[in-house]
Amino acid sequence: MDYKDHHIEVSIRANSNDWVPDVYVSYSENGKSVLKSSRIDQTFASPQEADKAGLAFAQKWIDDGKPDQ
Repeated sequence: MDYKDHHIEVSIRANSNDWVPDVYVSYSENGKSVLKSSRIDQTFASPQEADKAGLAFAQKWIDDGKPDQ
């Protein structure tokens, strides 16, 4: 998904009976490609919930000015 000149990808993986999203955000900064990856320390009951949470996490990170780059 593209969001404010950033590309967001969420990868979902199974963790016992729960699901965990891994978030990847790529963007260009000062003419260079940047890839930021984050693991959310929370599990979800379904892959759909994990995907939705991963997207929301990435969008908030972008909206907050990409803290802790």
